[in-house]
Amino acid sequence: MSYIQKEEYPAALQLLKRAEYISEKNNFQKSTTYNNLACYYRRRKKVKEALVYLHKALLIENNPDTRLNICAVLSHAGRHEQALESAMSSVILLQN
Repeated sequence: MSYIQKEEYPAALQLLKRAEYISEKNNFQKSTTYNNLACYYRRRKKVKEALVYLHKALLIENNPDTRLNICAVLSHAGRHEQALESAMSSVILLQN
């Protein structure tokens, strides 16, 4: 994630793709990697790709952090009603 913060995108993507390969057999790591890939694509303004990875993460685990990441991506894309729904889903998950 530090490469993303430093805007060193080629290095970030290379490491994230390696993490995706390495995490293939561990669902927690795979979900985390998908969330990180989504953050990468959101920073690159590639909303569709970010949402693809976030939905992959949701298929592994219905995680409130993933729901908040979906909220951020949707809000960034101007899809505020859908973003709000995702944020509310996150709150509900946290309350249970």
